[in-house]
Formats: sequence, structure tokens, C-alpha cells
Amino acid sequence: MRVAKIVGGVILILSIAFGVFYLLWFFGFLPIDPELAVKIPVLVIVMGACFVAAWIGYVMITAPVPTSS
Repeated sequence: MRVAKIVGGVILILSIAFGVFYLLWFFGFLPIDPELAVKIPVLVIVMGACFVAAWIGYVMITAPVPTSS
């Protein structure tokens, strides 16, 4: 149980730190191109949707044909 609390605390701290980093990046307070703060998450979402669609297509192609009784 103690390990789970430590892992939970680390996740909490990292998520808050990433949120602050992302806000600073998004509004241009960091020397990284703020436009990328929008482009990268959109790219990840689109690629994830394409992966899910391709996986569904693969499963439909490779699924055995049901036999009628």
C-alpha cells in the first residue's frame, strides 16, 4: 500500500509540473515555439484516431466468418 501512495504522489507532482510547463509553453513564456503546443497534441490525437480505425479494420478483416447453423 505504501508503494501505491508513493507512485500516486509522483504522478500528482509530475502532472502539476507538466500542466504548469504546458501553460507557460502555450502562452509563449518559454523559448519554444508556442505554435507547437497546439500542433503536437493535435497530431497525437489524430494519429491515435487513425490507429484505432486501422485496428478496427484489421480486426474486421481477420475475424473468422460466422457459420450459420
